[in-house]
Amino acid sequence: MLLRLLSLFVALSPFATPLHGADWWDKMTGLWQGQAKEKPAHQTMRILLMKNLDGIQLEVRGKYRLVNPHTNTYITARPVGKNRFLEAKEDGLKWGESFPGLYQLKIEPIDQSTEILLDNVAYPGNLYFYGVEGKIYVVNEIPIEDYIKVSLSPYTNRQLEHETFAALAIAARTNAYLETLHPKNNFWTVDAQKIGYQGVYPQDQAIEDAVALTRYMVISRTGLYEGVATPFPIEFDELTSGKTKESQVSRISLDEANELAKGGNHAAQILNKAFPGITIMLLEHEKQAE
Repeated sequence: MLLRLLSLFVALSPFATPLHGADWWDKMTGLWQGQAKEKPAHQTMRILLMKNLDGIQLEVRGKYRLVNPHTNTYITARPVGKNRFLEAKEDGLKWGESFPGLYQLKIEPIDQSTEILLDNVAYPGNLYFYGVEGKIYVVNEIPIEDYIKVSLSPYTNRQLEHETFAALAIAARTNAYLETLHPKNNFWTVDAQKIGYQGVYPQDQAIEDAVALTRYMVISRTGLYEGVATPFPIEFDELTSGKTKESQVSRISLDEANELAKGGNHAAQILNKAFPGITIMLLEHEKQAE
């Protein structure tokens, strides 16, 4: 009962400390954790970058390792970079050297200084290459938290309050979590063309802060008393997890949310106005997985 009351207090109290009060959130995290009903297969987002290519110029600057994603087995590590044309042959992939019988290849940077470029465009995270009937498909894998920043990048030039950004970050994470639970297929989750992803996104301190301070937080239909996080697809301004009959549309606009923030409402209160009856919960299993 104490947890239920605490949850309601956090969501509804007009006197609660704003979300950007990091110390307050640090004290709360031990009480806000909830086991997820379902766990995504990956704690990352896999984005389809390109498809049906005859080949592509692939350059790695720095140390990297090669992995067979089909069996998740290590192939080799290279201490220096490489710049060659990658293509799919009848007997396997070829990137300068041939990989007989191998039609899937994953490239992992070994350290933060390593860069992976496709046709001279740099991409973060890991890259997957699939040879399908002589064509190349390319998938970019990035952490979910970075994907949330990508989702929020359209708001970079908007004059939004800290708590509005925090509410958007929680909404974006909720949808991202659901997308990883229900990917398009076993190889990628979302299409870069449909979300406007180009490998880079504008660096914005307000977005960085909002994502960092709301880490692990999602919108749930159930509360802490039940102990199970049950995210659901939502539509909040331009943020959506795919319009389905299960999607819940925000009852307030982004402008109304921002006015609430200006009036002293914190992110949980704003989201409760947008989606009445919800609880903000921490995904405990995500935190443990890192």
